Amino acid sequence: MKKIVLVWASNNPNKFWYKILKNLLEKNHTVFPVNPKSEEILSIQSYRNIWEIDQEFEIVNFVTQPNITKSILENNLDILKNKILWFQPWSTDENWEKFIEENFKSFILNSCIMLEKI
Repeated sequence: MKKIVLVWASNNPNKFWYKILKNLLEKNHTVFPVNPKSEEILSIQSYRNIWEIDQEFEIVNFVTQPNITKSILENNLDILKNKILWFQPWSTDENWEKFIEENFKSFILNSCIMLEKI
């Protein structure tokens, strides 16, 4: 099973972000939710920022809007450089896809993590 950071996880069962978190947990992945407004999501500690996570992780899944994705990438370049970055279809735009291609080794663009076997 994988260790996955879910950026912008939600406590709201009506949000797609919540459904992704629940799906990853049901597949027995270890998930580190990141949301600056939540201390806990689905009884799991939530982190305000990626750099607060004190455990190893392999994948970072972005469920953020492009402007938020941009800020997170820029502010965490060193942490994310050697991780697998997974971008949901709405989380980037053409401008940022070029930045991602130039700065990161391993990434998946415009793909829903729930639909893939990982």
